[in-house]
Amino acid sequence: MKRVLITNLLIALCVLIHGAEDDFVLSPNEFKPIKELAADIPTCSQNDSNINECIKQGFQQLTPRLKYGISDLNIPPMDPFLLGKSSYNYNSGLLQGRITMRNVQIHGLSEGIVDKATYRQKDNRVRLEVLSHVPQMLAEGSYKADIKLNDMKLTPKGTFNITLTDVSMKTRSLGELYERDGHTYVRLTKLETEPKVGDMHIYANGLVPDPALNDVILDFINQYWRQLYQAMLPETMAIWQPLMLKAGNDFFAALPFDLIVTKN
Repeated sequence: MKRVLITNLLIALCVLIHGAEDDFVLSPNEFKPIKELAADIPTCSQNDSNINECIKQGFQQLTPRLKYGISDLNIPPMDPFLLGKSSYNYNSGLLQGRITMRNVQIHGLSEGIVDKATYRQKDNRVRLEVLSHVPQMLAEGSYKADIKLNDMKLTPKGTFNITLTDVSMKTRSLGELYERDGHTYVRLTKLETEPKVGDMHIYANGLVPDPALNDVILDFINQYWRQLYQAMLPETMAIWQPLMLKAGNDFFAALPFDLIVTKN
């Protein structure tokens, strides 16, 4: 019984904490060229002595609108945010197989609060650091796995939801300005994020056929989620950050930078 319990705990940790880090697919979005901004899109002047506060307020004005999308900025509805399909392949000696997640939705992004923004520009280089937090987020979806752990063949599947509270984020971006078609654009060279979670609660069914043992596994995960989260975060961000950098550059390739940070 002890060996089976440990085995199932390992599977559950892989599914719930480590299951969405490879072959990750973001929902596609078409970025149409933007020539001018609608009157309700906030802008800031690079000569404004309070540009940091202006940028902070601009982000805060736009955040609630993420729920239904901002078509003038090529931003689709993002609350809930659809992650699409994600999967992870295991090829270690202990664990081999594949875990797949589908129909994953993240709720709560439009409830975000921007705490601070710091903008710097020197010649053609720009830097922006934003501190923000979301009071509560909910991720939900379905999963299935086809795994071989040691000599045990296992195929757990079911649904899950993860509630995160007091989620804070520090985002740092670096970029280079360049001229094109009479406008100034920005090309991001680095985009880094540091997420921190105040608390987390995980639920899933189908980890094991026995509902009582399923609950034991969940109790264990919820008791030690912080240690597991810290252990998995570096590898997770190594997958996420290149995707975010590409999405950011696709976004800014269609939106002239001098429309949102004006020169006069």
